[in-house]
Amino acid sequence: MNISAVAITGLSLAVLAAGCGKEERALAQERPEQAAPAMDPRAVDPPLVATEMAVPGDLPAFVVTGRGGACPRMVFLHGMCGHGLGYVQAFQGAAREHGGVLGLQGDVPCGGDGVFSKYSPDPEVQDRRIRNALAACGGEAEDLVVIGYSQGAYIAERLAERWPERYARLVLLGAPTTPSAARLRDIRGAVMISGELDAKYRMKEGAGGLMAAKIPAVYREMPGARHGEMPEAERVMDEALDWLDALDALDANAPPRP
Repeated sequence: MNISAVAITGLSLAVLAAGCGKEERALAQERPEQAAPAMDPRAVDPPLVATEMAVPGDLPAFVVTGRGGACPRMVFLHGMCGHGLGYVQAFQGAAREHGGVLGLQGDVPCGGDGVFSKYSPDPEVQDRRIRNALAACGGEAEDLVVIGYSQGAYIAERLAERWPERYARLVLLGAPTTPSAARLRDIRGAVMISGELDAKYRMKEGAGGLMAAKIPAVYREMPGARHGEMPEAERVMDEALDWLDALDALDANAPPRP
């Protein structure tokens, strides 16, 4: 993974763990009746921080790793002329608990300074960029959760329509158009979120349309949020991702289809 802070932390912890392991084996030989305590897997977590990660041939991505420093299983797409870092930071605790998140920057700059950006609309371009970014941290673009805000929600919907096995679960916030059950007929589930002070009808109608088509979906609101804002993001996103994880558990326990 091309994340220097994570790499250094991981190496230091690996060396420390190796040394501790030798001492524990020696003590166990001297006192076999005392078993060595199990190591808490959270002890090897890197610092909870969104880190800039280099992506060959593209703009850097922003990454919060999963437990144990794992490459993310979620992708975040920001809105038009936005910036992904602040959004990823807004729910980084929930992201860590649910497998980590990779914030992909837009590939079209807004203005000359290049700080803010938007996405070119071709889903093949954005799919390729996502796959390259995940490969840069040692992961694969398979069975992902894709989270999109505003224009990012529009892109996420087109990705899931084209590659539902890759972008199998969605969290869509403040989409500019009503999410379509026809486009999302093959996904495993979706959470539709509106800001409390945003135009809520699109996301409500989107969730209702998916449910009417027997596609697992739910509607949630972000309290006190206008368009583009994410107050209480840790709680709201954690609940949304818990709901998607519960769907996975149901799918795992369901009998095979005839």
